[in-house]
Amino acid sequence: MQGRILQTLRVWQHRATSRKSLRQHMMWSDTAVIERDLGMIPGSLKREAHKFFWQA
Repeated sequence: MQGRILQTLRVWQHRATSRKSLRQHMMWSDTAVIERDLGMIPGSLKREAHKFFWQA
């Protein structure tokens, strides 16, 4: 049980860190161009960057 809790906390920490990094990167980048280049739906990077850390 305790191992599972630690694993969940690590996943949440990773998500929080990566989403913060994405938000900072979005301030200096044209996300529409990045999304188009990657074949992503417009606005998907913004939605991902602003999710709470516990949301997959």
